Amino acid sequence: MVCCPFHNDRTPSMKLNEDYFYCFGCGAHGDVIDFVARLFHLPPAEAAKKLAEDFGVAEQKPSVLVRLKRGKTQVEAERHSLRVLRDYFGILQDWKEHCAPQSPEDPIDPRYVEACHMLDRIGNMLDILACGTPKERAEVVADMQKDNRLMRMEARNRQIREDEHGTK
Repeated sequence: MVCCPFHNDRTPSMKLNEDYFYCFGCGAHGDVIDFVARLFHLPPAEAAKKLAEDFGVAEQKPSVLVRLKRGKTQVEAERHSLRVLRDYFGILQDWKEHCAPQSPEDPIDPRYVEACHMLDRIGNMLDILACGTPKERAEVVADMQKDNRLMRMEARNRQIREDEHGTK
């Protein structure tokens, strides 16, 4: 127990702990940042900076705004990947159904082969983007962004759809 610096205290009424402080006299409470902010009349962000400077601690985590922006960018990347993969998955389903050989003598359409090879893989990626952990979703997005795979897939999907509908 110590004398509280926030009111005229003649007998110790403030409890200091590693995680918090609490004054039984005036009710002041909080963590170390709250303590410094109140003691030096600073906003919490400035109090945190003062503590970091006073104790030589470098900022290790990005600011809240940077983290929020990064999170928003990740969500947008996941949605974009999901949209492109769903489109490709639909194309593959169409190919598997409509390009399958009708008899053993029929030539095998390369679109049918691609559909057979890729449907499970793309379906798995869609499942991860829809229901996976944040880490799993980030891995799928990173994989799709390697070597511009996502952009190439999106352009190819567009070209396939245009060719199907005879528009250019």
